[in-house]
Amino acid sequence: MGDLRIELVHRLLPLLRAADLDSCERAIIAKMQSLKPSPFHIALDLLISNDPEHTAEHFDRFFLAESQRFKVAAAYTEMNDFDINPDLWYCDLFAYRTFGGHENCNYEWLCTPPSKPFQSYVIKGLEELQAVYASRVGKLSREEYAAFTICDLLVELRFQRFMERAAAEMKALKFPLLVTVHDSDFIAEFRPKSSVVPD
Repeated sequence: MGDLRIELVHRLLPLLRAADLDSCERAIIAKMQSLKPSPFHIALDLLISNDPEHTAEHFDRFFLAESQRFKVAAAYTEMNDFDINPDLWYCDLFAYRTFGGHENCNYEWLCTPPSKPFQSYVIKGLEELQAVYASRVGKLSREEYAAFTICDLLVELRFQRFMERAAAEMKALKFPLLVTVHDSDFIAEFRPKSSVVPD
C-alpha cells in the first residue's frame, strides 16, 4: 500500500514539471475516489481559504527583506510536516543566491539557504482534515493507510495550487519559486509573470 504514493508521484512528476497542476489534481482525486471511503476523504471537499493577495504580500515582504542582503536567484517554500503536526499547518520561506534546478531530483542545494528566518505563514481552511490527522494517524487500518498516503499528496497539490494563485499576485517575485511540503521531492516551480511587450 505504501507504494501507491510512490507510483503516483512517479507518474505525475512529468506533468508537475510541465506546470500541468490541473491534470495532477484530477489524477490524485481519481485515485482517492477509487479507494475505500475513509475519514481522510474529507480532503476532497476542502480547499485552502487564505487570501492569495494577502499571501503574496507576506512573500513580497520576505523577498524585499532578503534582496537587501543579497541578490536573490531563487526562493523556496515548504509546508510543515503536517501529518505529524496536525495542530498547526503553515509554510516557511527561504531564499537562495543561486538556482540549483531540478536535475535528477537532487535538491541538496535547498538544504542550506543563506536567508534569515522569517515569520511562518499559517495555512487555513483545512482544519477539519487536521482533526482527522490528529485522531487517526498512528491508528490506521490497512485501507485507511492507503487513503492517508494519497491524502498527503492531495494536501501537497492543494498547497501548490494555492501558491500558484498567490505567486501570480507577488510583485517582488523576480525568480523561480519552488513549492512543496517538508521532506518531499514532488516540487512545483512557479516563475514571475511575463511582462507584456506593447505592440
